[in-house]
Amino acid sequence: MKKYIIGLLIGSMFLSCKDFLEERQVSNLTQDFYNNEGGLESLIKGLYVYARNKHEWDGSGARLIETETDGYQTASAPVAQFNSSEYGTDVSRIAGNINNFLGAENSSYAPMGAYPHINNCNIALDQIDQVAPGKFGTDEEFRNTRIAEIRFLRAWGYYLISNQLGAVPLLLDAKREDNGVYHYPKASLEDIYKQIIADVRFAYEHLPTTQSDQGRVTKLAAGHFLAKVYLNRAQAAGFQSSAEEHLKMLYKGNVSTDLDSVITVASEVINLAGGPVGLAPDYWTLFDPAVAETSPHPEVLWAAQFDVNQTLHSRFGNRSVNYHTGNYTNQSGVDRSMAYGRPFGTFKPTDWGYDNFHDRMYDSRFAKTFQHEYISNMPDATSSSYSWNTAAANWWNANKPADAPTVAANEKRIKQNQRAIIYVENTKETALDSAMVHSQPYQFIARWVRSAATGRYYYRLFIDGSNLGLATGAPAPYLASRKHVDPLRGGSADEANFNSEAGTRDAILMRLAETYLIRAEAYGRKGDYGLAVEDINVVRRRAAFKAGEERPQVLVKWDAQAEDLIPEEREAPYQSAANTFDKIAVSENHFTAGTVEAEKENYMPTVTSKADMFIHFIYNEKAREFMSEGLAWEDLHNAGILYERTAHFNQMASNRTGLWPVASNTANGNGQNGNGKGQMEKYHTFRPWPNAFLVRLTDENGTPLDEAARKAYQNPGY
Repeated sequence: MKKYIIGLLIGSMFLSCKDFLEERQVSNLTQDFYNNEGGLESLIKGLYVYARNKHEWDGSGARLIETETDGYQTASAPVAQFNSSEYGTDVSRIAGNINNFLGAENSSYAPMGAYPHINNCNIALDQIDQVAPGKFGTDEEFRNTRIAEIRFLRAWGYYLISNQLGAVPLLLDAKREDNGVYHYPKASLEDIYKQIIADVRFAYEHLPTTQSDQGRVTKLAAGHFLAKVYLNRAQAAGFQSSAEEHLKMLYKGNVSTDLDSVITVASEVINLAGGPVGLAPDYWTLFDPAVAETSPHPEVLWAAQFDVNQTLHSRFGNRSVNYHTGNYTNQSGVDRSMAYGRPFGTFKPTDWGYDNFHDRMYDSRFAKTFQHEYISNMPDATSSSYSWNTAAANWWNANKPADAPTVAANEKRIKQNQRAIIYVENTKETALDSAMVHSQPYQFIARWVRSAATGRYYYRLFIDGSNLGLATGAPAPYLASRKHVDPLRGGSADEANFNSEAGTRDAILMRLAETYLIRAEAYGRKGDYGLAVEDINVVRRRAAFKAGEERPQVLVKWDAQAEDLIPEEREAPYQSAANTFDKIAVSENHFTAGTVEAEKENYMPTVTSKADMFIHFIYNEKAREFMSEGLAWEDLHNAGILYERTAHFNQMASNRTGLWPVASNTANGNGQNGNGKGQMEKYHTFRPWPNAFLVRLTDENGTPLDEAARKAYQNPGY
C-alpha cells in the first residue's frame, strides 16, 4: 500500500470547476504550501474534483451506481449476467472498479477515489484547526463555511464507498507520511453513519443558501443530503436482527426520530427552494444541453462540474456522456455525430425499465428520456444503409403511402436526411406484423413482432432476422437514454470531435424532485399516505404533457397506448389537446391491492400489503423520474430491495424461470425462452474488497495480514 499512501500524500492536482476552481498543478508539495490562505483555499477547491467520481473514472463510477438493477443493465451479457469472472471474485471486473473507487494509484496522476479524497479533507480540516492562515483565523463565518464544505465532501466520500462495501475504515485524522503501517480496521456502518450525519448536519447549519461560485455546495444541497442519509438509516433500522445477511449488513442504527428528521429537513429545503415552483417547468430542460449548460435550473441542487476547456479536467472528463448511447450506426445510414453521441452501447434499460413507463401518452418522461428515432446523415452514395430485398420491396410497393416512391430490390433503403431508425417497446400482446415492420424504408426496431403467415411471435429481431438482446451476444441497437448526450465532446461542436470520449457536460448529483420523493417516502413509512401522495403529485404535475406540447410521432403511430388518444391528437403535429395531469395523478389506489391503478404497477407477488406496495411504488416512480441519472443502485440497495427487485424484473441478472413471455426465437436458450439468464445472488448487493487492497493491509505493527485475516476482512460470498 506504500504507493497508494505516497501518491495520496505527495500528488495533488487542483482542477477547475468552471468559475471557481482555478487549475493549479503542484509537484513536490510541501506542508508550507497549505500554511497560507491561498494554498489552503487551493486544497479546498481541489476537493471538489471528487464530485466527479460517479461520472469520471473510466466507467468504474458509472458501472457502480446505475446498472444491474431492476431497470438498468450493462449491455455486455457476461457483466449483466453476474458472470463470476466479471462480477463474483476479488479479482473480477467489479473488484477492479471498486479498487478505482477506493483510490487506485497511478504513476502520472494523483490517485482518485474515496480515501485519497477523505485524507485530503482531513488535511484541510487539520490545517484550519492548527494553522488557521489569513481569513481562516480572522473571519469566523468564512472559516465555518469552508469547514462545512469540507465536512460535506468528506461525508460524500464515506457515503459513496459505504454504499458499495458496507462497513469500511473510518479515518478522521490527517495522514502526512508513510510509516509502513496500513492498519485499517473496518468501522461499523452505524458508526460511519453517525459521522456522516454529524458532518452533514454541520454543513447544513453553516452553509449559505446560495454560493457565487457555481459548483460549490449550498445549504440546499446539504439539507437534501442530510434528509437522504436520515432516510437511509431509517430504512435499515429493522434489519439489525435479520436472518438475511445482506439485509443485516445494511443496519445503520435505530433512531426513532429519523423519519421525522427527514420530513423536517426536506421541508426546509423545499421551502427554501420555493416549493413546487422550484422544479423546472419542463422535464427536458434539465437535460437539454442547450439550456442546462448555460442556464442550469435551480432545481439542480448540486452538480459535478465539467467544462468545454479540456485543460480543466484531469484524465477523462465526463465519461457518462458515452455510456448510455446505443449503437445507431449499424447498416443505418447514420454516421457518428455530435448530436447523437458516441455509440458505446454500454448501458441500457431492461425490458421492465421501459415497461415501467405505463402512461406513455400522458406522462412526458418516456417521450423526453429516450431517443426514439435517428435521421440519416450520410450521402446516399456512401451510405451504410442496408438494401431492399425482393419480399420487402414488394410489400412496400403494395402498401406504401400514395405519395411515396416505389422501390426495387438491391437499392439502399435509407435516404439522406430521412428517417433511419425508430424504436418501439411493445409487448407480446401488442406485437406488430413482422412483414410490415421489416418492410419500411428505415430500420424499425420493435421488441415483439408476429408473423402473419405462421402466427409465431419473435422477440427483438434485427433487420436481417438475427437475434438481438438477452444473452445472444448482440445487445444493440436499443432505445437509449438521451439525458447525457453531449454535443460539445472534446471541447466544441466541431464534427471532427465525433470520436472524442471527453465529455464536457455537468453531471447532476442532486435535484429537488428527489427531495420531494425522499419526503414522500418518509411520510409513507409513517403511514401518512395523503401527504406522501401530495408530494408525488408535485413531481407528476411536471411530468404531464402540457396543452399544445407535441408527442413524438413514433409513439403516436406505433405505440399501442396511443389508442387512448382523441382523434385530433393522433394527427400531425401530434399535440396534446390539454394538460394530462388528471390522467396520471396519483392516489392511494396506486398502492392499494385490488385496484386498477395497483394492477398497472405490476407489483411482485410477494408485495401484498399497502405498506409494502407504497415502498415499491416510490421506487417505481423513482425509476421513471431518474432513469439513467446514477441513483438507482444506491437507492434500491439502501432500501434493502435491490436483490428482490433485480431478481424479479431484470431478466439478464435473474436466475428465475417462467417470469417472462416466450418467443419462437429462443436461440438455444440464450434468447427469449421465458427464463432468467443470470447468476445474481443476495451477496452481490455488496461489492467485493479487491485483492489489490487486501494484500497491502497490515496489523498495527506493520505485519501483513495473513490469509485468514484477509478472508475475515472480505465481504461475505466473495
